[in-house]
Amino acid sequence: MRQFLQIAACAAALAGLFACNKLNEPQAVNAPEDADATTITKAAVANSPILAVYVETNDVNPLNAMDYQLNGEPLIDIVELFAANIHKETVNGQVRPTLYLNDKLANILENGGVEEYVWPLQDVYIKVLLTILGDHQGIGLANMNATQAEQFATILAATVYHYGLDGIGFDDEYADYPYGSVNNTSYSNILLSLREQLDEMGDGYLMTVFDWGYTNTISNAAAACIDYGYHGYFGSYVTSRSFPIANSGWSPVSFNLGQYNDPDRAEEYAARAKNDGYGAMMCFNLRTRTNVTASTGETISGNDPLPVFQGLADGAYNGGTVTVPIGAGNRSRDVEIDSDGFTITYDMALEWLAE
Repeated sequence: MRQFLQIAACAAALAGLFACNKLNEPQAVNAPEDADATTITKAAVANSPILAVYVETNDVNPLNAMDYQLNGEPLIDIVELFAANIHKETVNGQVRPTLYLNDKLANILENGGVEEYVWPLQDVYIKVLLTILGDHQGIGLANMNATQAEQFATILAATVYHYGLDGIGFDDEYADYPYGSVNNTSYSNILLSLREQLDEMGDGYLMTVFDWGYTNTISNAAAACIDYGYHGYFGSYVTSRSFPIANSGWSPVSFNLGQYNDPDRAEEYAARAKNDGYGAMMCFNLRTRTNVTASTGETISGNDPLPVFQGLADGAYNGGTVTVPIGAGNRSRDVEIDSDGFTITYDMALEWLAE
């Protein structure tokens, strides 16, 4: 597995509370040796929040995330591959959870995809996480029994291990839970078991939670396993949360890059996050800088993320210019489609972990 950025474990002020991993100050990549001492970099700004970006792998190449730089270092700290789905199978009369990589995500991880779409991000110190999402199967993060939760955590740990990922993100949406099936222990059991298994694999693995769905069932002990949490009210500054995570792990800033965002508002929110001591900012749905209409081939302006990224940098990192190389930020989604997708079962996970 490829580990490029050392991450320290946070000590809890109270026993068992808010214990987690956090990103170190970002390291400059290919920074000139004779750079002026006044050059602004993220690493030079004390207590600045990290920036996490979700990439919709159905239609966007995740490598676009590495094209945005702030004075020679990557602007983005975490890429969340959105998303793998929670499915199920029946084995000897018992329902087991499985993890499904859909037709467009499968080859980002399978068949050499990791080397092409994950390693380049990790090579420039960007952490790559796989986000987990429901899929109208009647099973999700909030309604597994204890056995299923342990099985699913093992599947997730094996997925991280097998593909050399940096962690798992959780999003409790679209599960279509049957009436009365949600319980108060499932989500927490998954988080606790996964954290234990990741810690056994090594240091520096991350777990994130999108604060939506049944996150209110996450216990104090399980919340201590979470490194970063993001709210889902895009375009708003939100400090409240449904689970007990410290400010150092919370993102009060969330923007949807698939729609227009005011760069001045991005700057304002980023500055508030830094000054208020919050540890993260999040952008969902990274878009390419331009789009091409299928019918005419005419190039039209898309929802260019650069102005928002510049606003975030101005607010959180004391300015500096966010740059994109000419023609970059527009990498096409060139991943071959696998019509069947790829399913990871519990038995498969055990085999991977035994390798």
